[in-house]
Amino acid sequence: MSPDPKYSITPTPRERDLMTLIARGMQNKNIAYELKISENTVRAHIGNIMRKYRLQNRTQIAIIFALQAAPPSLRRNLANGGRNSTTAAPAKAVAQNTPVPTAPD
Repeated sequence: MSPDPKYSITPTPRERDLMTLIARGMQNKNIAYELKISENTVRAHIGNIMRKYRLQNRTQIAIIFALQAAPPSLRRNLANGGRNSTTAAPAKAVAQNTPVPTAPD
């Protein structure tokens, strides 16, 4: 099976900036302030990102950003259907609605 084209497209530096801020949960007004651009420009960039990656909402933008920022080993694992035991535990915990153990700080 060929890789999903969504994951092989490279964002521009400005798109990456926007995707980072969207992934951090920022609103358009705050993104505009942070990047020193208008809210209309933010909306235009978001529309371009959504068309480029064929997405439907901001959450999907955050997911694409997270996948691109993930280490190659995790991306490979996700592409293989998550058949690695290190990702099976969190997925199983989510399915069972139980907390996932984390490493101490």
